[in-house]
Amino acid sequence: MEFKRVLVAYDGSEPSKTALKHAIDLAEKDSEVKVNVVHIFQLPQYFIGDVFATASPQVNEEIFEYAEQLAAQAKETVSFLGDRVSVDLIQGPAGQAILNYAEKHHNDLIIIGSRGLSGLKEFVLGSVSHHVVQNSRIPVLVMKS
Repeated sequence: MEFKRVLVAYDGSEPSKTALKHAIDLAEKDSEVKVNVVHIFQLPQYFIGDVFATASPQVNEEIFEYAEQLAAQAKETVSFLGDRVSVDLIQGPAGQAILNYAEKHHNDLIIIGSRGLSGLKEFVLGSVSHHVVQNSRIPVLVMKS
């Protein structure tokens, strides 16, 4: 199976850098491959009893600035691919945002890094890559660094 529209979930971690490198390798081997890189960020939300609260504007601004830095880092890494690549910054729950993006952009492969969580840690912390693998309608390649 040949993949022509590859989505990479990028968060700056070593596994996501490995995922991005793999997508670049695919694009270098086939000039028809298009790569979408997406960085998802989520502003903190807190529930205290029945009350919903958000972080301070300063904290939200810092989170957004960091997200912009990561997106710029990814854009610099893939810029040599020219019009065959796009880098997007999206706010929302990461797992579902990745799946929604892949559907909207008609991707045929998702490449995502794994932080290596397993067992109790995965159960307690949740796992974006696990969510994507379990709910994706297209193939998912999970990379470890």
